[in-house]
Amino acid sequence: MFFFFLCLKGGMMIGPSMFGGIRNFNYYLFPPIANYICANIGLMGFFYFLFLTAAKTDVGAIGKAPRKHKYIAAIGVIVPIICVGSVGMAMRDQMDENLQKPSSIGGVVFALSFTSFPVIYTVLRDMNLLNSEVGKFAMSVALLGDMAGVYVIVIFEAMTHADVGGAYSVFWFLVSVVIFAAFMLLVVRRAFDWIVSQTPEGTLVNQNYIVMILMGVLASCFLTDMFGLSIAVGPIWLGLLVPHGPPLGSTLAVRSETFIYEFLMPFTYALVGQGTNIHFLRDETWRNQLSPLFYMTVVGFITKFLSTASAALFFKVPARESITLGLMMNLRGQMDLLVYLHWIDKRIVGFPGYTVMVLHTVVVTAVTTPFINFFYDPTRPYRSSKHRTIQHTPQNTEMGLVLAVSDHETLSGLITFLDFAYPTKSSPLSIFAVQLVELAGRATPLFIDHEQRKEEEEEEYEEEEEEPERKQSGRIDQVQSAFKLYEEKRNECVTLRSYTAHAPKRLMYQDICELALGKKTAFILLPYQKERLEDAAPTELRDSGMLSVNADVLEHTPCSVCIYFDKGRLKNAVVRLSMDLQHSTNSIRMRQETYRFVVLFLGGADNREALHLADRMSTNPDVTLTVIRFLSYNHEGEDEREKKLDDGVVTWFWVKNESNERVSYKEVVVKNGAETLAAIQAMNVNDYDLWITGRREGINPKILEGLSTWSEDHQLGVIGDTVAASVFASEGSVLVVQQQVRNQKGGDGFLNGKFDYKRFLSPWSHSHN
Repeated sequence: MFFFFLCLKGGMMIGPSMFGGIRNFNYYLFPPIANYICANIGLMGFFYFLFLTAAKTDVGAIGKAPRKHKYIAAIGVIVPIICVGSVGMAMRDQMDENLQKPSSIGGVVFALSFTSFPVIYTVLRDMNLLNSEVGKFAMSVALLGDMAGVYVIVIFEAMTHADVGGAYSVFWFLVSVVIFAAFMLLVVRRAFDWIVSQTPEGTLVNQNYIVMILMGVLASCFLTDMFGLSIAVGPIWLGLLVPHGPPLGSTLAVRSETFIYEFLMPFTYALVGQGTNIHFLRDETWRNQLSPLFYMTVVGFITKFLSTASAALFFKVPARESITLGLMMNLRGQMDLLVYLHWIDKRIVGFPGYTVMVLHTVVVTAVTTPFINFFYDPTRPYRSSKHRTIQHTPQNTEMGLVLAVSDHETLSGLITFLDFAYPTKSSPLSIFAVQLVELAGRATPLFIDHEQRKEEEEEEYEEEEEEPERKQSGRIDQVQSAFKLYEEKRNECVTLRSYTAHAPKRLMYQDICELALGKKTAFILLPYQKERLEDAAPTELRDSGMLSVNADVLEHTPCSVCIYFDKGRLKNAVVRLSMDLQHSTNSIRMRQETYRFVVLFLGGADNREALHLADRMSTNPDVTLTVIRFLSYNHEGEDEREKKLDDGVVTWFWVKNESNERVSYKEVVVKNGAETLAAIQAMNVNDYDLWITGRREGINPKILEGLSTWSEDHQLGVIGDTVAASVFASEGSVLVVQQQVRNQKGGDGFLNGKFDYKRFLSPWSHSHN
């Protein structure tokens, strides 16, 4: 949103409001031919922006929208229409002759009452709220309004034709609309389906088809303009017919998105700015022409906010989300700017009125965006005051976990780790496995519960229409098949429910945290990936995508987190079923050889959590566990409270496992980080198959003194990063544990008078393009 605001402000600066009013500036930089070229490229930017946004829109979501969304959308449109229309008719005598027409007043009323989906989508994307609850709510409400707006546009255009040519003109206009709509549905839609059928699974659409479609955008503009419709209708209708998602929608986004946003759209903002002239806002002009338009915009903002927020509150949406939704429904953007240009072309408003509407867009966007960020923080619900940890999960009860994976390559290592966690009939695992798929070619994030969808299909006794995500099923099906196979082989000691989350990469953590919070899981299991040149030679190049997801989960998690770096050593474990009556008939046993695990216990909450997880794994008869506790020399740097908690957990662990010959415990006294590292390297490091350690919380800083500056990846912590590094001699995998950071009950900072100005200003300092 910050990018939009700056570009619009830049466009106004080169217009007559500022530098454009200087004669030499226009003569040398923007002569008439340059203005002509700039205007046409700017219009092309509008058309392609609307086409691409429409191509990402899932029209099918309208039918699936909850009933309360439909009611809120209707109330949020009808109330402003009545109020703004009443103000417009009451002040009709003060308007100029063009704005006095019923069609002109109706156009302004509808523009102020509807919120376009492309605007909402763009703002939510820039504010990282696409995947939030209120974001999904806002997009659903805006999409419902937009679909009604399609009919409103036709009615508005018919009214303008009636003003000029009467009923005869309206008749031929409607005939043209029907012919154009039939051509789009019967010919263009089938052409798109044919292109999809010609594209091999998992590949991008042929470049020639993409060029033809992009040329078709301009052709649709020509046809709609020729038929008397708004020129923007063509790109929107054409985009809505594009099958969203892979392969066609995603290929269009990949091939054209950067060019449209980075090259064409700046010309668009220049076009808008060149028509804006704040010098029109003189007292005489204001009093005679502009005051009715201004009052209509103010009434539109207030009634839109109050009606939407009140309707949401009536349907028991929380107060903060209701206020945020009301603010979001008042946002203005690129679609509105095109409407204002269209008004000039149709002589609804002149340049003074156009200037008022552009300034209205700038002010509303600039004021509303920080308030949205202040009132709604999507990460606030993830912090829980209840214990959601491995440590506080009783031994002989079911333990829930969220398994997040992006591809099948990391899944095998995670499943092997789960087998070593040794689920049994008396201590089963409840796994919520979510596959992360980057959102491509669609605007709305998608979260699929495969079990729920299967039940819905069985209830309906018919096969659903194939979903777009299934059409790109190669990589997704591999992961889902692996989930299903794992559950079938371990059905008495493991329950697994699988999901697929389609979301932008920077928002994937929200689906993971939301799932963990809703299912009340003890921990989240994430893979740590590095790119490899060879199987045995991991480089320091990292998979930045999954690492960014890991970092966000670690920051916002509602429970503990385990990050597993698989070096491949445990993948060779031979798994067979055990007939031991003590366990389930399907419990997992590793009888081919013994596997050696080691816990590097440096103290603190994270290491205590790691020790409790290791204790669960020590019940596996094929695992030997070594626990090495590092203590500072002369107790330097120790926190008395943390030391007592550490002593209690270590004592509990040792008393429980004292008679277990497969468990050993050692203590090492060190003076600084160098001695800690030396002690680790002095071990027979290649004898261990898995290294387990806490991430960072509560560790005595003296033990790590001097090591922090050498740590390259804070996700694994200092010790985790050390043993995971390629320069470390061990081939053993690494497991790093972070215990849940509980939310301290203290009420709401806003209600307590604590104003968080940094978060209030964050949309302007950290916005994404």
